[in-house]
Amino acid sequence: DIICTVNVQHNCIDLKCTDMRQQRIYQEWIETARTKAVVEHRPTPHYFLNTYSIHNCDFIQMAIPETLRN
Repeated sequence: DIICTVNVQHNCIDLKCTDMRQQRIYQEWIETARTKAVVEHRPTPHYFLNTYSIHNCDFIQMAIPETLRN
């Protein structure tokens, strides 16, 4: 059963994600000739999770090891 959902953030600063690539822009499901620059993220199993500013923080804190809660 799904109890709640969370939003996690990638740590670009510490991982030094500075590589950029061009990605095509779509308009109403059709690929256009326009492009935009997007960050090429480095792989990591570590993410930021803010457990104090969301409505389901009680459920999330139960899943976090006690050593990481303080």
